[in-house]
Amino acid sequence: MKLDRGRRKDRPEAKPAAGVTVLDQPMSEFCSDIARVLPYLREKICFKIPSDIAYLDQVLDYLNQCLLKLGVTNPEDSEVLVALDEAIVNAIKHGNGSDPNKSVHIMADISPRGARFTVRDEGAGFTCDNIPDPTDPLRLLLPCGRGLLLINHIMDRVTHNKAGNEIRMIRRVRRHRQA
Repeated sequence: MKLDRGRRKDRPEAKPAAGVTVLDQPMSEFCSDIARVLPYLREKICFKIPSDIAYLDQVLDYLNQCLLKLGVTNPEDSEVLVALDEAIVNAIKHGNGSDPNKSVHIMADISPRGARFTVRDEGAGFTCDNIPDPTDPLRLLLPCGRGLLLINHIMDRVTHNKAGNEIRMIRRVRRHRQA
């Protein structure tokens, strides 16, 4: 039995189900048409990754593409990615202790108006009040402690759940004024 591009010759060609429309225009035309509805698009993304830094770059790349596509960030803006990187690394290292049997849950709700992110680990959590001030002159040379400071500086709103194992961040679109 000969296969032709995945379809067996002894079977009839599949027809679309009733009520399903098949695009009969080139993909380039379809993409230009989609630009009209892009302002109304809202993308919800969920990742559940093992507590392993090896997955970080791919997650950030995917989220970056979505942020760029919906106009939340521009190619020169890396701030949001810095905040996401810090939140995910904190969840992996501090929350889950880099235990590959534990997961990090990353949720993003992205629209042309902005983005909401939630990063949750499976650890015991922490209390923000117990985090030492990274701007204290005695702590300036210590290698950790600045992640939450950066996140709070970059994002428009940052909250934590009571357990201390989830951070929620909001970033609104920054519209540049034209002269």
